[in-house]
Parts: sequence; structure tokens; C-alpha cells
Amino acid sequence: MTESIAVERLRRAVLTLLDEALQGPPGDATWFVDSGPQAGLLRFLDGISPEAASTPPRPGRANLAAHVDHVRYGLELANRALRGEHDAFATADWGRSWTIRSVDAEAWARIKAGLRREYEAVREVLASSNGWLADDMALTGVLAQIAHVAYHLGAIRQIARDVAG
Repeated sequence: MTESIAVERLRRAVLTLLDEALQGPPGDATWFVDSGPQAGLLRFLDGISPEAASTPPRPGRANLAAHVDHVRYGLELANRALRGEHDAFATADWGRSWTIRSVDAEAWARIKAGLRREYEAVREVLASSNGWLADDMALTGVLAQIAHVAYHLGAIRQIARDVAG
């Protein structure tokens, strides 16, 4: 009985942090992001134009679109691994996202929709199965994905400020 309570508490904590990183907090209280209408990554991106997403903060640096696609790709790999693809990370091409130099409205919408889709799919697996909780590599990978999203949320917010001037 105690073990199942601990598992459910861990699941709720992981989902809370994942949701905060991508959706923002459900109210004013937060664990690590600012509160407000643009607190989570998905909400923040709603206010970013394709032009701003295409503009690097400095020459030779990655633009917002590349950062967002990189986060999307990380979640895609996590989805594949959590759903049983054993070599999802072993065959990853991390450099692919970083080649994005410019996006039009359609491409920007596609990247954002892909990020939302991958987040929702990861969330579904985390909420509905225990396999990731029983495997040290999977559990560590899930926690690492939350840290990864949080890191890029900070980078994306800073780039957006730099691009806006």
C-alpha cells in the first residue's frame, strides 16, 4: 500500500513539473517559472511571430524556431523510448533541429503544433503507465526531459527579449 502511494505521489510531482514547464502553472503558485499568461513554453510561444522565431539573437546563434524544434525533438525521442523503442536515443540526430534558419507562418505553426503533440503524448504515457517508474533509465530520462524543457524555456525567453531589442 505504501509503495503504491509513493508511486502516485512521484507521478503527480513529475506531471506537475512537466505541465508547469510546458503549460505554465494552473494558478498563481509555481515551482520554477513565473506566473502569468505566458509562463509555460506553449503559452509563451503564442506571442512569438514567425519573423521573431526566425531571428537569431546574434549572428551564428540559434533562433527561437531551432530551440523550439529541438525541445520538440527531445520529447519525440522520449515518447518513442517510453513506448518501447529501445534505440530511440541511440539513433538520434540532435543536429537536425539546429539547422533551422527561417520559418514562415505555416512552418512555425507546424513546429508549435508538434511540440504540443509530443508534450501531450509524453504526458499521456506518464499518466497512464508505470513502466517508466519501475525503470531507472526511464525515470531518470523523464526527469532529464523536464530539466531540458526548463533550460530551453529560459533560453527561449532570453532570445525573445534580445530579438525584441
